[in-house]
Amino acid sequence: MRVENMKQYVFDQLAKGVNPRFYKKFARVEAEQGVPGQKITTIMKDGHVEVSDVVVKVDENGNPDWIVTNPTGEKYAVPHKKFVKRYDIEAGKDGKHAPKGSAIEAIQIDEEISFDVPWGENGAPVEMTIKKGGYLNITDLGDIYGIQEEEFKKTYARCNKEGIFEDKNLRIAFEQKDDIEAE
Repeated sequence: MRVENMKQYVFDQLAKGVNPRFYKKFARVEAEQGVPGQKITTIMKDGHVEVSDVVVKVDENGNPDWIVTNPTGEKYAVPHKKFVKRYDIEAGKDGKHAPKGSAIEAIQIDEEISFDVPWGENGAPVEMTIKKGGYLNITDLGDIYGIQEEEFKKTYARCNKEGIFEDKNLRIAFEQKDDIEAE
C-alpha cells in the first residue's frame, strides 16, 4: 500500500490500537564515510529493495554522510551529525562502531507499505518500502522511517523510555543499572 502522509498513517495505526514501544540499538556496525554523490541502494538479504538511489551528501562543515552496514548486511547512509550522535566515531578493535544514544519509539506494521523519504540527491524524495512485520521509527514525526523486521530484531532490543534494556545481558554489556522497570 502506498502511503502519502506518514504522520496520518501513524496516527491511524495508534487509533487502531497499535502500541508504540521503546527500543534501543545494541548492534555494532561497520561504517565508513561515503564519497559525495555516491549512490547507495539498500537491498535486504532476501533481495528486497528497501530504498534505492540514496545519494551521499556533505554537511555545511564538509563532512560526508557515513555508509553504515548492519550485521545482516543492510546498508544505508547516515548524515554525519546523526552518525556522531548514534555511534562511537572511532571503531573498536573489531573494526566496528558501537551504538550510543537514547531510546527510539517504534511501532510494528501489519501490512507492506511504501512511502517517500527525503534522502535523494538535494533532498529529493526516494521511495522506501517496508514489508509486513517491519517497524516504523516514530520518535520524530517529522522524520519517520522504516526498518525491516529481521534487521530490526537483530539490531534493536526493548528498553524503557530512559534507554535501559529489558534484557539483563544487554544491561551488563552496556554497563547499565540492573534495577529496571520496563514500560
